[in-house]
Amino acid sequence: MRGRRSAPGGAAFFLLNRHLRLPKVKGMYVLYQYFQSSCVYTSALSVQSTGSSALHLCKRCNSSGGAAAAEHGEDLYVSHYAIPPDAHQLVGTPQLLPRNPAEEVAFKKNLMRSFPVANIRNVSVVAHVDHGKTTLSDAMLRFANLLPADGATGTFTDRLQVEKERGITIKAQTCSVLLTHRGSGAQYLINLIDTPGHVDFQYEVSRSLCASEGAALLVDVRQGVEAQTMAQFYAALEQNLTILPVLTKMDSVLNDAQVEKTLLQLEDSTGLLTREVVLTSAKSKTGIEQLFQQLIDKVPPPSGRVGFSDMKQLPVMHPDSAERKQAERDLVPLRALLFDCWTAESSGMSGSDGSAGVSNAASSGLSSTKPSSPVTSSFLSMATAAASGVAGSPAFGGHSLAMDGIYGLVRVVDGTVTPGTTVTFFHSSKKHEVREVGIIHPTLHPTAALTTGMVGYVFFPGLTKRDVLIGDTLCTLPTRRHTLKALTANEQCSSNKGSSRDDVTIEREDSTAATSQPSAAAIAAGSADSAAASTEAYAVQPIPGFKTVQPVVFAGFYPDEGDFISQLRDAVDLLCVNDPSVTVEPLQCPALGPGLQLGFLGLLHMQVFKERLLTEFGQAVLVTPPQVQYMYVEPNCDPQDKQLHKPLSVSNWLWPHEGAGAYLEPFVTATVLTPSDYFNEINSAALSAYRGEMEDMRVIDDARTLARYRMPLADLARGFFSTVKSTSHGYATLEYDAPTYAIADLVKMDVVINKARISALSTICLRQEANTQARRILSSLKENLQRSTVDLPLQALIGSKIIARETIKAYRKDVTAKIHAGDISRKQKKWNDQKKGKERMARRSVGTVTLDQNVLAAAMGATSSR
Repeated sequence: MRGRRSAPGGAAFFLLNRHLRLPKVKGMYVLYQYFQSSCVYTSALSVQSTGSSALHLCKRCNSSGGAAAAEHGEDLYVSHYAIPPDAHQLVGTPQLLPRNPAEEVAFKKNLMRSFPVANIRNVSVVAHVDHGKTTLSDAMLRFANLLPADGATGTFTDRLQVEKERGITIKAQTCSVLLTHRGSGAQYLINLIDTPGHVDFQYEVSRSLCASEGAALLVDVRQGVEAQTMAQFYAALEQNLTILPVLTKMDSVLNDAQVEKTLLQLEDSTGLLTREVVLTSAKSKTGIEQLFQQLIDKVPPPSGRVGFSDMKQLPVMHPDSAERKQAERDLVPLRALLFDCWTAESSGMSGSDGSAGVSNAASSGLSSTKPSSPVTSSFLSMATAAASGVAGSPAFGGHSLAMDGIYGLVRVVDGTVTPGTTVTFFHSSKKHEVREVGIIHPTLHPTAALTTGMVGYVFFPGLTKRDVLIGDTLCTLPTRRHTLKALTANEQCSSNKGSSRDDVTIEREDSTAATSQPSAAAIAAGSADSAAASTEAYAVQPIPGFKTVQPVVFAGFYPDEGDFISQLRDAVDLLCVNDPSVTVEPLQCPALGPGLQLGFLGLLHMQVFKERLLTEFGQAVLVTPPQVQYMYVEPNCDPQDKQLHKPLSVSNWLWPHEGAGAYLEPFVTATVLTPSDYFNEINSAALSAYRGEMEDMRVIDDARTLARYRMPLADLARGFFSTVKSTSHGYATLEYDAPTYAIADLVKMDVVINKARISALSTICLRQEANTQARRILSSLKENLQRSTVDLPLQALIGSKIIARETIKAYRKDVTAKIHAGDISRKQKKWNDQKKGKERMARRSVGTVTLDQNVLAAAMGATSSR
């Protein structure tokens, strides 16, 4: 009889099930899957009724895909998406400088050799929140022998205390990994950047993508493609990056259907082919080598000009020697993108106990895997301190953080930067000397230089927040001929990632003799063109393509009791070095005193910033709802003329009869890009709840809709961004332009407590919103003010008109407690006497209410960080 596929029944099934002793239901399902997947063609009649024959048939099934499972009889399901075993061709080879200081000095005096640009890969790890970025990044560091292999995953790159408490990534973390291929002996430098996944920290992702050539797009196999998955995908496309799709948490897969569903969703959403997807599991530490190999094979190396950028980087030469002149002609101006900064207070890189054990474990792991490549003797060997178990010592052999300056994370596009190099900040034209350079491996490790294509840190002593602009270009002017040239607005708008990495063309003048005798006019014109071309050739251009972001959530920060505004301002300045997306403006409140109005990218961003102020700097703050700056113009003045606008506040409020011609409120044009399924709900909220007026609406494609609204800045800051994000489940984006002022019907609302006007609670609001705001303030005062011996009337007024009132009842003695019988008139007489007494007390206690800061803050809607 010709062979055919066995059915899940008959002699073959009976003998296999009997031999493996599986439960009946599970055995039927498992054997059915085995016969369907392993393509074993046989006849049920040809199988002998012995256990050995059944075992022989089982082994034939194993040859197609699951030997260990069939022998033990535990999980006989064969997945088509099993992670292939490691090839053991890549090995992590971290390098350490000699521990002897004398040997370290001798090593640094050796001639520097650039790391081959062709062997450098800069990759950002991006994904939706909780899709396993940090866990996979830690597994990659452990594969590279930078962390102990037996440690817990997903703990190292989350360095901030708030990250550990919340379990989410807030700051992008960079780590340089050195891998050596066993077969070819080639050594690769892979700069990994672990990025946040929450939408509020998208600015961290965009800055990281600007310093990369590739992006590893992670997708949780169980959750599939989500909002930030697509946001990161589009951001990587805008930067023209190579995108490598990666499926994570494969150890949690129950069947192939789940994997196929996620792969199909990924391919339909992004167009990335299924065959390009890398399967990984950080928990079981599988698929890591294949991921590294795919990054090496598919991500292109950085481009740029290689060479020295300053004569100080070269040995001393005679000023008039031909060798020096040739070296000057070969100099390459430094161009480096500054995409992150931190200080010792806000870095999260403090040492910890147990650093010695980790450092020793890493060193012992190197001895058996030391590469034979000659590149290993280059300047990339890291300086390591003597490992010690004392708290506060540099972890993993890293360098201690200096307290008197700012660390900058840079991507070198052209040239070389070394300690002692004087660099120029392009936008401010200020010059600062670099004290130290190095890479993060995984902590700070100084090197002799950073060359083309590398991502590393530079340290500037004595630098402050006002001197640093994230996204600026660090450059050098090697000779007097080199000058700085800024890009035009059109060039900046049209520039992309590819143009940002174009080489700075520096040509040498060619002194060639003329072969003809042109006219005098032609000679003059030619000389002018030659001079212009020469000047253009020696002009150093900034790195374009870096975009800033606008805040969408605002709040007032005030120092808590016992603290001063100067201490809060210093803490905010230091924290803004590490979080440049926060905007800071001074604020003055009659109730709470001086403060700061801060702008954030979301509510979670604001909460995290407030927690970092408390945990890292000990600053407890009161957070109030946002305030906007209103304006007014005098009578007979044009409201459109900005020069005639005057600031309007509670202290200098003017009514129309006092000299105010018109009141002005800031308006913005908000642009919302949302999936079409959520457009109706967002549009309804914008028009009804946030006073928005639709200016334009376009259908971008079958799935997305773009709408523009003109709305007051106060309403946008009040919560429109949160409404857009919550309604669209994070898929929509919001942008807005600079505010413009328009005429509005504003009023000043005063609060009176016990016939005394409380100036600290006076506010400016729209006339139609005055009643709602007045009732909210009076309700808060009624809830937080303590009762006294007299009734406390609470009133809200616009001018002299009362628009809301509440009363805090006084404490009253039970004057009728001893009256147990008799007519009701006896009790009424006691009550009337008590009432007259309360009235006499009230006449003597006008305006004697004391309001502490907590009551005022609660009335203004403030929250405390304690």
